[in-house]
Amino acid sequence: MRLNAKTAIITGGTSGIGLATAQAFVRHGADVTITGREPRRLEVALARIEHNCTGVVADAGDDEAMEAAMRSAAARSGGIDIVFANAGHYVHSALGHTTRKDLENQLGVVANIFMTVQLALPHLRDGASIILMGSVYASMGPPGAGAYAASKAASAALARSLASELSPRRIRVNVVVPGAVDTPSWGMDAMETSARDGQKKRLGERAPLNRMTTADEVANAVVFLASDESSGVQAAEIVIDGGTTGAPAGSPRFIRGE
Repeated sequence: MRLNAKTAIITGGTSGIGLATAQAFVRHGADVTITGREPRRLEVALARIEHNCTGVVADAGDDEAMEAAMRSAAARSGGIDIVFANAGHYVHSALGHTTRKDLENQLGVVANIFMTVQLALPHLRDGASIILMGSVYASMGPPGAGAYAASKAASAALARSLASELSPRRIRVNVVVPGAVDTPSWGMDAMETSARDGQKKRLGERAPLNRMTTADEVANAVVFLASDESSGVQAAEIVIDGGTTGAPAGSPRFIRGE
């Protein structure tokens, strides 16, 4: 198993990519701790993972709770081998309609990522792997998503600096960069079936592969970065977007001239 005997912590592990990654980590032999803000959602997620996983109620912006989560994860084996800083959120921020509070709320995601790594640091084993959550929005420049795009671009820049600082301990810091992923974060679960299918089709048509990617596909990339198979990968960004940013001219929408 690719992660056998490794200890991992995933922030925001109760749904979507975080939950899929926790399940993948367990399948590959890791001992996993996930964090979540809501006790009930954490309980449901743990029931889906079933074994080799524990949960801690913690908001990524609560340093005291996150410090306790790091101690809990490290106590399971005496240290931490993998940190997946997955927790985040999206704030729509159209120019002219965004409050300072909204902006600070979105950019706070970067502060949370920095503090997640800093709080994990005393527990990290040499040779550990840190994976940050990015987004194609950092380079696509979608209207109305300026604050979110800035936060994701900042996360990528942060990864490069952290990699420089931690390389003497052989600790790697990399970023996964998803495109449109079929997860609850898009709000489609509340739609009627026909509306949901239509929205998924529209989002998928931005990619040459003509579909949304899945949480499991992103989790597979995280497993690679967490494993020793990626021992030479440092300060890199792995894009999982079906070709949306790499080959946009191959997308159905481009081909139709939209």
